[in-house]
Amino acid sequence: MFFKRRGWFVLVLALALSACNLPQPTPQSPVATAVHATLTAMAAGGGSRLTPVVTRAPQGTPVPAGTPSVLPGGTSPAATGTPAAQTGALEGLVWQDLCTTTGDAASPTPGPHCKQYPEIGYAGDGVHQPEEPGMANVKVQLAKGECPGVDFRTAVTDEAGKYVFPEVPPGTYCVFVDPLTPPNSNVFAAGDWTAPAVKTGFRQVVVRAGETAAVNFGWFPWTHCENRAKFVSENYPDGSEVTPGDPFTKQWVLENTGTCPWTKDYALVHTKDDLLGAPDRVPLTETVPPGGLATLKVNFVAPAAPGTYRSEWRLEDPKGNRFGPGKQGEGSVWVEIKVPQVAATLNLGTPTVADPMNSAARWYLLNTADAKFEMGSGKLLLHGLTPGMLDSWALSSYPPLGDGFVEAAFITGAICTGLDRYGLIVRSPDPSQGVVAEFSCDGRYRLYIWDGTNYTPLHRWAHGAGIHAGPNQTNRMGVWLEGNTVKLYANRVLLASVSQNRYSAPGYFGLVVASEKTADFTAAVDEVDYWTSLP
Repeated sequence: MFFKRRGWFVLVLALALSACNLPQPTPQSPVATAVHATLTAMAAGGGSRLTPVVTRAPQGTPVPAGTPSVLPGGTSPAATGTPAAQTGALEGLVWQDLCTTTGDAASPTPGPHCKQYPEIGYAGDGVHQPEEPGMANVKVQLAKGECPGVDFRTAVTDEAGKYVFPEVPPGTYCVFVDPLTPPNSNVFAAGDWTAPAVKTGFRQVVVRAGETAAVNFGWFPWTHCENRAKFVSENYPDGSEVTPGDPFTKQWVLENTGTCPWTKDYALVHTKDDLLGAPDRVPLTETVPPGGLATLKVNFVAPAAPGTYRSEWRLEDPKGNRFGPGKQGEGSVWVEIKVPQVAATLNLGTPTVADPMNSAARWYLLNTADAKFEMGSGKLLLHGLTPGMLDSWALSSYPPLGDGFVEAAFITGAICTGLDRYGLIVRSPDPSQGVVAEFSCDGRYRLYIWDGTNYTPLHRWAHGAGIHAGPNQTNRMGVWLEGNTVKLYANRVLLASVSQNRYSAPGYFGLVVASEKTADFTAAVDEVDYWTSLP
């Protein structure tokens, strides 16, 4: 059976249908762009109230401690073309500005050299004392022009915390220290600036010929900070199916909503239920500042026995304090999977009809703005032409199928990502309605009803055991039809069994394709078989 009018063989779903199942974008951390806006506001006279920690993407080439500063790329200062007699210099100190308080947190008693700031409470007084240590191996950056300036040179502090930029051409410069980017992120503990000004890790300075300007940086390490986290997103939502014995990687994205940076000394630790083949402790791979996003990944292996499995985890700081999402850090993150029973065979016997798909005699060659079906290399090629398109399908001319089992072998192309998808439509009384089964390129499946007007989900998108995700993969999709029952199989592994009353009478079947993000997403159909007798 085929239909000449596009309105009879193409499904164009309402936009809401597609939107209800597509993944949401992951929020991005503001850390990488915070400094430029902050410094620009300061240069324009916007005041001195800055964000708690100034951040800037690292640029330039650090130099070993104790050596003269160099230009980016390794050029020596003498290579600037400015005679030494006509240059100035810039030097300074980076030190720990210490302050110790006694008593309770509500009414502390400050010790020597403490100062109370409206922004951060008691901290160091911004003046270097002989007993306060310098900070070695800190990268200091110098930029040309008013802050934020254009990157010019970098220097590294020596063992006493001193840095120097010799032979600097006269002019206006911005000198700053970013505590959050390497190598500084390995030197700075959680804290705040007290010098050059409170919460300010930069200073605009004028260098004059024959003179040495000085800018010192005082860092007050907090004696206490809070660990807090907020859940943002995850993969493998609860109930996702994983083939027995298959490895999989669970990923959580958390926002650091506390005041402590999460350093590489932090870890995600197992706290409850099944370990699922993972190590019990997974250290963080990078420092996550307050306000930043952490992508936490754990490699698991699905158990061999069918069942539902759960594994809970929490973050742990270097002192052994554990926390997770929640206002008081009381929560946890977890993975919960379903391991299905794998059927070695369905004992179906010889199919009633086996179509090798080397001819389009029984298949309508769809050709619209969004989708195209064509023969090629002994296969029927399904093209989803337009990224963001809705599901499109065409029915075969085989007789209506009642109770039975239909199976199609799909081969994904060279590009296959996300919710690019393909599948079968069954129980169709006409081309405008039926039961749709789909596999996605990221290894998920779904089942739904389209009655010509309305979308009714039977099983929303979920990761499916037995589906081979990605490009250049072969997947056999099987649909079992028995009365009101519809069962979906991937490579003879049962994914789902649902019941629906809308379409139980014999109906036609066909092929489905859609693209989420890939221009001309292609899946080839190598074989379609069906059985009219169930075991």
